Amino acid sequence: MNEVIIEKVNGGLGRRNPSGDMISGLVANGVAVVGGVQLDTTYHLKSVKDAVNLGITESYDTNNKVLVYEHINEFFRLNPSGDLYILLASQTVTYVDLVDKLKTYANKLLVEAEGKIKQLAVAYNPATSVTGTTELLAAIPKAQELADDSFAKHRPVQILLEGKGYDVASPIDFRALNAKNVSVMVGQSLSIANAMAEYNTYAAVGTLLGVVSRCAVNENIAWVGRHNVYGGSILAPGISLTPYDSIPDGTKDTVNDKGAIFFRTHVGRAGIYFNDSHTCAIATSDFAYIENNRTIDKAVRAIREVILPRLNSTVLVDANGKLSPEVVKSYQSLGRRALELMLKQEEVSAFDVFVDPNQNIISSSELKIEFTLTPTGTARQIKATVGFVNPF
Repeated sequence: MNEVIIEKVNGGLGRRNPSGDMISGLVANGVAVVGGVQLDTTYHLKSVKDAVNLGITESYDTNNKVLVYEHINEFFRLNPSGDLYILLASQTVTYVDLVDKLKTYANKLLVEAEGKIKQLAVAYNPATSVTGTTELLAAIPKAQELADDSFAKHRPVQILLEGKGYDVASPIDFRALNAKNVSVMVGQSLSIANAMAEYNTYAAVGTLLGVVSRCAVNENIAWVGRHNVYGGSILAPGISLTPYDSIPDGTKDTVNDKGAIFFRTHVGRAGIYFNDSHTCAIATSDFAYIENNRTIDKAVRAIREVILPRLNSTVLVDANGKLSPEVVKSYQSLGRRALELMLKQEEVSAFDVFVDPNQNIISSSELKIEFTLTPTGTARQIKATVGFVNPF
């Protein structure tokens, strides 16, 4: 029957569910806008509207043959509560220079965001079409150098690279590249990839960034019950212009085993999902998955926050030069305080704090505290047995 249909719309009040774990960054090549976004300048976005106000719109992408709005829009589609710092560099800046710790692009963004960024995505938009992975492969070790430098400067960060130029027919072994804080996204939206030649070899790194930022630090982005990314521009998944369903199963397994991140589907369940949360580290590494790194990074930040006030403090010892029982108890209590919230939020399964009373702080001026975390597990495979039984 004919009717007047009124729908309630949520989100207009701009209420947010903020979390420091969500704070993210995006570095990309782009073009300056008169009266809007400028190059080599840090901007803090709380919504897609903030990007539009800077002149970063769908038309911005189309007219300049870049993908900036697309990545920002996908980030906020998947995490409306997210915080996003962005910095655009000239299209003449190479992939390597975007992530080089000595250059003023990704490193500048991390510094100017005051170390708040927990995960950083990098999108490569040069003026000419990208074919091949020469630039991507050169950028991966530079990205790890940036992550190492940031960690040393108390700004731990995970780096998500756009797998520009990736060819599904020639899978790269990212696992062999010894870059534990770097992940490579190769999955595409086929509608975006086919929109123009300059987009053919793009990867949906903004979608990945949105889901990573939305996840609890110990949570796998491929959790089927939670992270269906279908919607927005992600309607038909593929890799290097090849529809996901057209890729042979053996090739999919190879691409997955070699550590690439892409979109997949599941038989019997609607939606589009990630395959896994790989990093560019060997599968046996403690840091082989994004959630391993995010968990340890959060613990590192929390531990430093509670211990920093004790730096250069007086430490009492007993008659034998050992740490006094009161000091041992004090530091162990302090350490537990740092990690109790993570335990309460089920981001770790358990933890332990140990202070050796026999250490010689008088001669070394160094007090050692040992923290051990028991992580949560991830059900990457679920094996079930099914059979008949004769009740006779």
